[in-house]
Amino acid sequence: PPRPCEGVADPQCRCPPGSSCGDENCLSCKWVPRCKPGWEPHSTGITHYSFGCRRCGNGSYSGPRNSWCRNWTDCESNGFVTLRAGNSTHNSVCSVPGTALDTGIHFS
Repeated sequence: PPRPCEGVADPQCRCPPGSSCGDENCLSCKWVPRCKPGWEPHSTGITHYSFGCRRCGNGSYSGPRNSWCRNWTDCESNGFVTLRAGNSTHNSVCSVPGTALDTGIHFS
């Protein structure tokens, strides 16, 4: 497994990309899984951590480009109408009111 740099008290020391602290003092690093779309990494444990994947909650999604669940865009709050509602793997698609509904605005 990856290891943090020497001297854990050094604020510049971090686990390498794709990993996270394996315990509360970050004395070791553990790989964080790459979860499939609609899921996100999740840690369990209080002092020693393990990582797995969990489904995105209602109102959120994760796609192939980002591994963490993000809230769907609220089209109406941004002055648009919802062309297609979001699901666990895709964000909502918004449209400008009064335009052809096949012209969607995709937020990332």
